[in-house]
Amino acid sequence: MNLFRATLTFTSLSLTLLTSGVCLAQAGPGDMPKAGGAGGGAPAAAEEAPVAPAGGPAPIIEAAGKNTALVKVNVTFQPWNYRIPWQKSSPGARRGLGVLLDGNRILVTGQIVADATYIELEQADTGRKIPAKVKAVDYEANLALLEPATAVKDFFEDLTPLKVDTDSRVGDKLQTWQLGRVGDLIVTPLEINKVLTSLYNVEGSMFLVYETIGIIRSEANSFTLPVIRDGKLAGLLLRYDSKNQTATILPGPIIQHFLKDNADGQYEGFPSLGVEFQITLDDQFREYLGLKKDQQGVYVSGVSKGGSAEKIGLKEEDIILEMNGFKVDSRGDYKDPKYGTLNMSHIVRGSSYVDDELKVKVLREGKEQTLTGKLTRKSPKDFLVAPYLFDRGTNFLVMGGLIFQELSIPFLQSFGNDWETSAPLRLVHVAKHTDDYEKEGKRKIVILAAALPTRSTQGYERVGGAIVSEVNGQPINDLADLDKVFKESKESIHTIKLDDFPKLLYLDAVTAELDNQKLLNGAYRLGLLKRIE
Repeated sequence: MNLFRATLTFTSLSLTLLTSGVCLAQAGPGDMPKAGGAGGGAPAAAEEAPVAPAGGPAPIIEAAGKNTALVKVNVTFQPWNYRIPWQKSSPGARRGLGVLLDGNRILVTGQIVADATYIELEQADTGRKIPAKVKAVDYEANLALLEPATAVKDFFEDLTPLKVDTDSRVGDKLQTWQLGRVGDLIVTPLEINKVLTSLYNVEGSMFLVYETIGIIRSEANSFTLPVIRDGKLAGLLLRYDSKNQTATILPGPIIQHFLKDNADGQYEGFPSLGVEFQITLDDQFREYLGLKKDQQGVYVSGVSKGGSAEKIGLKEEDIILEMNGFKVDSRGDYKDPKYGTLNMSHIVRGSSYVDDELKVKVLREGKEQTLTGKLTRKSPKDFLVAPYLFDRGTNFLVMGGLIFQELSIPFLQSFGNDWETSAPLRLVHVAKHTDDYEKEGKRKIVILAAALPTRSTQGYERVGGAIVSEVNGQPINDLADLDKVFKESKESIHTIKLDDFPKLLYLDAVTAELDNQKLLNGAYRLGLLKRIE
């Protein structure tokens, strides 16, 4: 199963910290309830910095002084084009803020370094610049660590590294730090209103967040806004709703988890459970499941292949009663000793690390039993449909003008903000329901994406958006299979079987190879016929 990022259609008053041209994060792996289940909402997004609403109250400036911990971060980026997979899209630039940590490390959001081709750090007051590189990045947690790409002597000498605060609670007073145009520090207050779990920039990845109240003004070059409590880094601003004057903060505990995992230089990432579940509030549903009046828990409606849940032994139709000793209610929530009611995803994604032991008490066929196993993180590359493709292009193969590639969420998202209705509906459905394909042994979903005009594709000009099931009688379980069939085939005519109209295509093998040679370095700037990684 694969999960998706939020649709990028929002009102002008619900804004995220993004600059013009930022490529937002695509779908990511994780745990998420089905419709009607517990969990946070989709993140609001737009491509501007947060601002106070026009005509509304002016933001409060609590203090202004000398910058002590921030540097400017300048990024040049160039994402791949997912509809023309051998090309990249137009380059762009991002400017933001980074927070100095010990060891001359700079903390920023993962969004700012996505598909980066060049990164530099800039002193806020003098404008001095040095090149930087990514030390570690986690796009699901939306965090990245930068470090100087060359030796530095006194670049950070006027700055003091920040420590991370992990003890913030509801009611605590926080501050956002920004830089004015000449490097002066601008501080505005916030107050924590709620602590809950919600999506970051990759849908399906549920993490802890602070929801705060306060007006945030927009200053020049503000991309990553640090949030401070008592002189420590309490979080980073994820998004801001200027209409309701609420901000969502990526909190210190998640930052600390990220930094601790990076301490040995072998970053493993946040573990995930890999289940879909349904709430059990409906009386008829509870009766069907055989739940007693005093029994709570959530119904497991799907288990991701290769995820922690499958390895632990969770099965569809199990009812999760407890996780690591915490009772799970009918909404999928539990009572956290620090924060109160939270979604159970925090037990895995916030409180645990890869290889930690997880104990899950389930109700199976009317009997309680406890399952135990180690938590894992399923890499995006291991998903049947890639949830995101930052820093790399999609795999593809061109044969005689037919463009084959592996289905991915970025490919579907290339159809626009309303991709769930504008992309080929069959492929959208498949991307959301991959279980049957996984059971068939598929490693990837290979699609016929489009056709270039060649002699081989005459009559096939409008073909595209169908899944390739067989070629020359051989099942296609990934793009490597397709490549092998074309290479080793002795057939004079390639027979391509699709799961949708027109069902069968035929390519003359000799003509297709000749067309391949004409396409190379031709009008379509096709410099290679395949990329299979």
